[in-house]
Amino acid sequence: MTRTRLLLPLLALALAACSSAEPVNQTHQGELAQGDSQHPRDQSWYDEYTFEAEEGWPITVQMTSDKFDTYLQLRRRGVNDGEWLEENDDAVQGNTNSQITVVAPASGTYVVWANSYEANQGGAYTLTLRAAPASQ
Repeated sequence: MTRTRLLLPLLALALAACSSAEPVNQTHQGELAQGDSQHPRDQSWYDEYTFEAEEGWPITVQMTSDKFDTYLQLRRRGVNDGEWLEENDDAVQGNTNSQITVVAPASGTYVVWANSYEANQGGAYTLTLRAAPASQ
């Protein structure tokens, strides 16, 4: 009986730790401007967004702006910052909006850098993040 009393709280803790991430469906209105973080590669301004995803979830990130040429980068937190999972400049040739569509290679926290293609480009933008099980 004592062993059962000890195992039940441990089992409850283990189940709580294994809870899955919630689906993400967010739209953000942002602005790149002087004073924002600067990309170490080219000094372009960027804003950072994080979200949780489970292994196998489709992830879609879209960035649009009529003020500047957008650029997106996506990685998993904990992976070397220089090792981007995916990058995109132009979703469609001749269009300066960006889009990334990938399947999450592992469960965890994902980081998006919403930035401009070149230094000193800025203005208003819209960023849409979606991550959910394939059936949703």
